[in-house]
Amino acid sequence: MTPDRTRLPRRTLLRAGGGVLAAASLSGALSGCGFFDTDADNGDSAGGQKGKEAPSLKKQADAGKLPKVEERLPDKPLEVKPLQETGVYGGTWHSAMITPEDMGWLRFSMGYEPLVRWAPEWQGVTKTKILPNVCEKYEVIGGGKEFVFHLRKGMKWSDGKPLTVDDFAFAFDDYNADAKYHPYGLYALWLNKNGKPARFEAVDDLTVKYVFDEPKPGFLEEIAGTTGIFMFLPKHYLKQFHPRYNKDANKLAKDAGLADWIAYLPVVSEAWSNPKMPTVNAWLPKTEVTKGSSVTCVRNPYYWKVDSDGAQLPYIDKVVVDILQEVEVEVLKISNGDLDMQLYQFGTVRNKPVISRNRAKGGYRIIDVEPDSANTMIIGFNQTHPDKKKRALYADKDFRVGLSYAINRQKIIDTVFAGQGKPWQAGPNPGNELYDEELGTQYTEYSVAKANEALDRGGYTKRNGDGIRLTKDGDPLAFTVLVVSDMADQVDAMDLIRSDWRKVGVDATVSRVAETLYWERVEAGKAEASTWDCNNFDVRTGDGGDHYYLPSNPRGSSRYGGQWAKWYLREGKDGEEPPARVKRQLELFDQMRATFDTARATRLARQILEITKEEFYYIGISTPPKDYGITKTALRNVPTSFSAAGMHQAPGPSNPSTYYFKSKA
Repeated sequence: MTPDRTRLPRRTLLRAGGGVLAAASLSGALSGCGFFDTDADNGDSAGGQKGKEAPSLKKQADAGKLPKVEERLPDKPLEVKPLQETGVYGGTWHSAMITPEDMGWLRFSMGYEPLVRWAPEWQGVTKTKILPNVCEKYEVIGGGKEFVFHLRKGMKWSDGKPLTVDDFAFAFDDYNADAKYHPYGLYALWLNKNGKPARFEAVDDLTVKYVFDEPKPGFLEEIAGTTGIFMFLPKHYLKQFHPRYNKDANKLAKDAGLADWIAYLPVVSEAWSNPKMPTVNAWLPKTEVTKGSSVTCVRNPYYWKVDSDGAQLPYIDKVVVDILQEVEVEVLKISNGDLDMQLYQFGTVRNKPVISRNRAKGGYRIIDVEPDSANTMIIGFNQTHPDKKKRALYADKDFRVGLSYAINRQKIIDTVFAGQGKPWQAGPNPGNELYDEELGTQYTEYSVAKANEALDRGGYTKRNGDGIRLTKDGDPLAFTVLVVSDMADQVDAMDLIRSDWRKVGVDATVSRVAETLYWERVEAGKAEASTWDCNNFDVRTGDGGDHYYLPSNPRGSSRYGGQWAKWYLREGKDGEEPPARVKRQLELFDQMRATFDTARATRLARQILEITKEEFYYIGISTPPKDYGITKTALRNVPTSFSAAGMHQAPGPSNPSTYYFKSKA
């Protein structure tokens, strides 16, 4: 399993990671409540007596059903300072997910326990601190060639078994770097430049090391913020599903209804679909995500974090996540006060009046969520289109500049986005570490005069009888724009833009298509123009990232330069050699990705964006409206704001194990 199979994009509510629906077909072999049974305290009460552990666990420990809390904690537990105050034990956190595919919410809210973690407040990938988490401390040696992690002595899995260096060795050798398990190639995070895997070393009983042939920029950032990267796995449990340790591993897979161990291993290693899987999370699922109408999770008796008073976390006894089929039902539950803390999916401009109006009734406050995207909509013209006349037109910067000036962005903002946002091109948004006002605001003025001037400058001065401008070859200035039909805001915006363009003599046809057909046409290079949204530029990008700003990925770049991206990715053996300035961008991009020093990498990123500014690949519309979430007013230690940056995985870094109910939930 690679991170690409498990990362949950937040643009839509039904994009999900690997193996979830496959788990639905499994037999009852994976059902059950795990290795132990810990009944939660009264789920709807809060304010239990504060001691060194939850009352329910103390009761079991006193009865000899569990080891004493001192024996369950590592020698040096991770001390977490609550955001507002130390809390008390008790209560149930009610939340929701949209279909079983929305596992990102489970991972971000209850499953964010990486080897190293992001600091709670997001300041961008280059400025946010990376803190020890499962490891007690870490070191970077040789300018980024070696990464050494010192483990917590006495730390245990949720079944009470010790977490050891063998669990790290298993995750690397038998999961991440096992060529048989990854027949289509290993994930780039584990590879040297020559394509061979890095080297894993168990230095001693409490120390592990990852060694690369050259510096590995982004290694820490990825393991801190990418769902699906497993640095450690419970070997004592998972080895039964691997043929290296069990010759009957394929039989187990077939008994569960899957083809082989390669298909089965990612399913059994996903705690949300397999409650028997030991974890280090604060809460443990007692029910499978693919069975029933909710996921119920109880506290982990072996959770390895304590608060400022030395009391074992988490404070909240139980988490119940309703599995809903429609966002509208989630909005209703929030309005009625049925959900305690919730981010994502429902936080649209259309829903905000309802959510705001029912705050008193529902007993909640609204949380600001800074958007992860850089633009509500971008329009790309295919500059490597197979038709030479069309590619010449779309490559003409005057043509694109003229169309940009012709768009009444404020009208779109007021009509489609409830007045939220400001005119903006495809560029890192305000507040981003690479924010460039000139890049973001160029050609965004609504001016029919400037639009006509740019189009005239491009040589499109003649018109036909319908008032449509003509190309130098006498063809009408007409084209088709592809829009994904379920991206309602973009459909509405393009209808307005089409009218704006008609006023300056340009005839655009808007074609609404299903996303599968959209990608089929775009990736084939047949689309003339197409829309999408836009992410911020990522200094620590993975393979093919940042394709909004340069042609680094044949899929994402196919809206404006797919053939250039093929040439880049396949080292000139495919595609089409790009112009000199674009080639220079790609050279700088390679340098940035190979630079471990963050400051230098950021400087290179700015050089890349200077060329992006000149090339003007995309026409953008506006900065995105703020997202939002909700939390009950009685729920404490929840931040007033979050970032929706995918790498930060909110609310995970805010330490949900410290959330607590100040009064009755």
